[in-house]
Amino acid sequence: MAKLTSCFPSGGSFAYLRVELGDFVGFIIAGNILLQCVIGGAAVSRSWTSYFATLLNHQPNDFRIVAHNLAPDYSYLDPIAIVVLATICVMAVVSTKGSSIFNYIATIIHIVVLLFIIIAGLTKADTKNYSDFAPFGVHGIFQASAVLFFAYLGFDLISTVAEETKNPGRDIPIGLVGSMVIVTLVYCLLAMALCLMQPYKGIDVDAPFSVAFEAVGLGWAKYIVAAGALKGMTTVLLGAAVRKARYLTHIARTHMIPPCLAIVNEKTGTPLNATVVMLSATAVIAFFTSLGILSKLLSISSLFILMLVAIGLLVRRYYVSGVTTKANRIKFIVFLALILGSSIGTAIYWASSTDGWIGYAITLPIWLLSTFGLRLFVPQAREPKFWGVPLVPWLPSLSIAINIFLLGSIDKKSFERFGIFTLVMIVYYFLYGLHASYDTVKEASSAKQMKNVEEGALN
Repeated sequence: MAKLTSCFPSGGSFAYLRVELGDFVGFIIAGNILLQCVIGGAAVSRSWTSYFATLLNHQPNDFRIVAHNLAPDYSYLDPIAIVVLATICVMAVVSTKGSSIFNYIATIIHIVVLLFIIIAGLTKADTKNYSDFAPFGVHGIFQASAVLFFAYLGFDLISTVAEETKNPGRDIPIGLVGSMVIVTLVYCLLAMALCLMQPYKGIDVDAPFSVAFEAVGLGWAKYIVAAGALKGMTTVLLGAAVRKARYLTHIARTHMIPPCLAIVNEKTGTPLNATVVMLSATAVIAFFTSLGILSKLLSISSLFILMLVAIGLLVRRYYVSGVTTKANRIKFIVFLALILGSSIGTAIYWASSTDGWIGYAITLPIWLLSTFGLRLFVPQAREPKFWGVPLVPWLPSLSIAINIFLLGSIDKKSFERFGIFTLVMIVYYFLYGLHASYDTVKEASSAKQMKNVEEGALN
């Protein structure tokens, strides 16, 4: 295993924001990342049931149990998802090496299936299905864009393999940017093929491609699609199970959550406790919750994390304790507050207004002038040593504005669920996480011990 410098911790955005914005923000990010992992796995496992049903010539909900006494969004109980997650848990616990070999082979098959879906789907393309290209207008486009972040879940988890990377300063950015470009292209081609096969009103929510191929007369193709989807989702669940456990292990090493979750089994070399806890929580959510609720909650969490990462980047570039002068610190805080305030104002105005423009004439110039002021009047206190985000502060400021804007496109009930989750996290942090992490830091009296805490030598 390659030796990793401390500049590239395996904790991803959790480790990054914990260093830049403090333990509290780091804990909030950790909770949101774990929320993403749990909900993402629950959503995929429920989709697994839907495609399994279509493979056996059934409707997506045929293998779910209807609980009429529960709310509609929680009334379709999914026992198959529980079985799938239990199987994944066993595979992830037994052998990381075996899981990696399975993922490698399954990924090759998955690429072939994706190419088949795109090519076969385009042979049945009907451009008339694009005649009503934006049926819900601009608001509908941005609402869909907000939910689309569900599909981008997991890119941050690439950083969890930093410790196995020979040159993380080069390889991690290449892996992140390269995979996002490829996946975005594939998503666009798949969406184009689906919408050209079927009018948007006829697209099935649970198993869209299988139903679409049957609708255009390629009934035999739905079996290939369903089998490929099952294989692909199994690969996703297995790969995510390994990365989820690693993330939970890294957070447990800080003692923000019980350190027993950081224990690695000596026989299997896998974080047994973390894997079982994560997949058990995933199974509980998957059993009750509909895909619509999961996708929106996932999107809120993803957008929130990306917004904080952009803020963390600005803090890293423009503030260094003992280097940044008091005047520059005050200017930085003022400009950052204006960027955040104008972005929030734009999002609120968008969510509450359908055709007005006066609000944008106020908030957008404030955002532009604030970013320009940050660029012109506040010197950067730190330069990147290995690889740095270009166009600072414009790119992170734009990221803040876009993420907050997309958050304004998500419905109120989803924010209420996210708020409840966040409140529970805050209560837990002040009752347990704050004291446990403080005691750990206090015990680490030397710089070497502090490094060991971060890298997992202290448990």
